Amino acid sequence: MKNILIVHNNLGFIFWLGAALIDEGYQPWPACSPADAISLMCRKPLIPLDLLIVNSSLRGVPELIAHFRRTQAQLKVMALGPQKKTLQGVNAWNRTPGISDDSAKEEFVRVVKHMSGGQGRAA
Repeated sequence: MKNILIVHNNLGFIFWLGAALIDEGYQPWPACSPADAISLMCRKPLIPLDLLIVNSSLRGVPELIAHFRRTQAQLKVMALGPQKKTLQGVNAWNRTPGISDDSAKEEFVRVVKHMSGGQGRAA
């Protein structure tokens, strides 16, 4: 099972994305801030992350990305929001999809599958 850390300040989005990822066989790890994300992953130190999805407008995002790049160099990072040329370590940028749009959910999950290297479920 692939592990995906979601860092976003919108709880509705976190639940929406978490449910979509669970349906596809992924293990989402939700956090509302970069500090919460680091705290969560420090309590689960043996969990290798496959993808970090982060709201680029949150305070502390550059430090969060740098922290995980030091500990998990292979980690892919998807930033949500307007593209910032100063934010280092991001593999892909995406807009935050509308949570009431099923086609947006399907497209977003497709992008997650591509970035994380395939299906969430073990074969």
